[in-house]
Amino acid sequence: MKGRPVGRPTGGEDLRTTLVDTALQLLEESDNPAAITVASIVEAAGCTPPTLYHYWPTREALLLEASARGFELFRESQDRAIEGEPDPLRRIRLRGRSYLDFSLARPTLFRVLFLGRPLPGRPPTDTTQPGEGLRDLISDVSAAMDAGQLRFGDPLTVAIALWGAVHGIAALWSSTEGAPDELARHVVGFQQDAIVAGLAP
Repeated sequence: MKGRPVGRPTGGEDLRTTLVDTALQLLEESDNPAAITVASIVEAAGCTPPTLYHYWPTREALLLEASARGFELFRESQDRAIEGEPDPLRRIRLRGRSYLDFSLARPTLFRVLFLGRPLPGRPPTDTTQPGEGLRDLISDVSAAMDAGQLRFGDPLTVAIALWGAVHGIAALWSSTEGAPDELARHVVGFQQDAIVAGLAP
């Protein structure tokens, strides 16, 4: 493995956590989750296949839990970015910059979580309900409208427009080798300024 060696697990919850961490690390090293085998997981974790199957009925179930952990790391990065910031418009900007920074720091994991094909066994996405991250952005958009920072409109539409602008740059940079990170940050800042100006009361 390319990252920090996980080490030989000792058992119980430590072992379960080690297997999840190992699977997440392998996901982060590969653009193709289908290529991650039980053999590669247990070899990296320092255990045996029966140990893996003791906690998960299938490899796919473990990979789903590992990807869920990846989304937790993403949400934690979003929470850190806005911690202590009372201004909703400022929070919107910070969320966008944090989204981009996550994709720049962990491009392979970003592609697996946000751009790749659904992991085997993952249920179809419910497109009628926004995800947790989008709900947080919608809440900030609504607060900015209530505060008179943005003109009133459909918060969902505005949130998707803001998210889509940042996501497009993050996706482009995650698949473009050698593109300067500072240019991506400059473009995202320019996009945010343009959208906010267009939505001024």
